Amino acid sequence: MDEIIVRVARAIASLPRLRLLVCLARKGEMNPNALAAELAMPLNALSAHLRTLVTAGLLQRRKSGAWCYYRFESPYGAETLSGRLAAWLKIVLGKPQRPDSQSNPGLHEVRDYSSGAESSLLETIFEAATAFTDLRRLQIFRHLCQHKQTTVGKLVVALSMSEQAASRHTSKLRRRGYLLADRGGQGELVFELSREFKTPVHAEMLATIHAAWKQRQSRTS
Repeated sequence: MDEIIVRVARAIASLPRLRLLVCLARKGEMNPNALAAELAMPLNALSAHLRTLVTAGLLQRRKSGAWCYYRFESPYGAETLSGRLAAWLKIVLGKPQRPDSQSNPGLHEVRDYSSGAESSLLETIFEAATAFTDLRRLQIFRHLCQHKQTTVGKLVVALSMSEQAASRHTSKLRRRGYLLADRGGQGELVFELSREFKTPVHAEMLATIHAAWKQRQSRTS
């Protein structure tokens, strides 16, 4: 499951691919030539991005004669990781809703409805996704879900991780707002999962990962 999470997170953690998803979310099913023209992107680069998104289960590909078309919909079930993220991102990246709209997916905090709002939103999604693009960081999340608090020293022992790697990954998670750190009694940093998140995007991303873990656990128990 963790390998799947990393693959999907890496697919999302790309500003060109997020812009591609925006286009599909707002215009519907499109062929590569139309997408390349819309995004002013070379066709070979676009094709590589499309393959990555299809492999991650975030897009569906349909062939019709000599043409192929892509739509922003996961081929997997709504309860899978790819299915959840595709459905959520399609709403988030679709046509912006005004703050009084009932269909706005809780993103007023990261949208200001100005010309720079879309860029800010994509950067927010990118930052949140990068927290989950490494297996070591997923191990830290799981460790904290079980133990509530930890230190670099404990991560070294529990996860067979070097001190440098543990420090680097906890630092990245702190910058993304997923970890809190405080000095313990002996001066060592003590980490715990944040109870409040930088944006609703960060919160939703972690909630989706947790749901995937729980679903996998229930299937194997």
